[in-house]
Amino acid sequence: MTDRPVDRQELAAGLRALRLDAGISTTVLAVTLGWSQSKVSKTELGRTTPAPADVEAWCAATQATADIRGDLMRRAEQAAHQAVEWRRELAPGRRRKQEEIARLEAGASVIRVFSPDIVVGLAQIRPYAEAVFRLGRPISTAEEPDETAVDARLARQAVLADPRKQFQLLMGETALHRQLVPPRVLRHQLEHLLQLASQANVVVGVIPFAGPERVHQYHGFAVLGEPGVDDEALVLAETVTRGVTVRSTEEVAEYVTHFDGLRQGALEGEQLAALLQAQISRLDTPPI
Repeated sequence: MTDRPVDRQELAAGLRALRLDAGISTTVLAVTLGWSQSKVSKTELGRTTPAPADVEAWCAATQATADIRGDLMRRAEQAAHQAVEWRRELAPGRRRKQEEIARLEAGASVIRVFSPDIVVGLAQIRPYAEAVFRLGRPISTAEEPDETAVDARLARQAVLADPRKQFQLLMGETALHRQLVPPRVLRHQLEHLLQLASQANVVVGVIPFAGPERVHQYHGFAVLGEPGVDDEALVLAETVTRGVTVRSTEEVAEYVTHFDGLRQGALEGEQLAALLQAQISRLDTPPI
């Protein structure tokens, strides 16, 4: 999901004005805040949306007045809990949404994704992705068919080849059984998961039906970025009607903790391979 550009740019312009009025260089401000200079620059240029805690620290470092601080904090809070209605989001095209997610993934050193009932997007093969995009399609546009969105989703997977990034892809066992695609295609999808799990920078986990669960599964989400390490860390989640972006530092950290709890109940490595192979064998066995 993306902020409305005018909102983010107005917030960025306000922060930049504070720094200039205070007569502080970006280098000095970065040292004061304990940030990288890159984070300061990206924030000022509107290339990243700062968390409310970051805006508050910026205001303190630049001695902002109470009125200016209140205005900027209000904007930051709105951005931190931004929700975009699907009808408005889908109208410009699902492809652009996938491209925006790709941009966010490119800036993240760690990517955590959880899906309770389907294979996560970064691990989907083309026919499976096509089936997912056909589910509950509320809007389609003649000039931009869903095929372009599928292309954009598959293009995102190029990031998996970057050895500097770490990926943790977590699913519920339901994802291995749902008949979104014919058995032959599902078999290929599960084989792809096996192959992906063998990559050194990728962890694939499945929460089994019969295993002990540590926390509620609730809903799917992605944590892009490592809090306290990357310039930006955020959470993307979806409801029936909206896509939600969470940028609050505290809430992103809570999602990371929740993800770690989910992962404790997941099968990985050899146990995962055995589970996938068993399901592949069942798909190979014709019904009696």
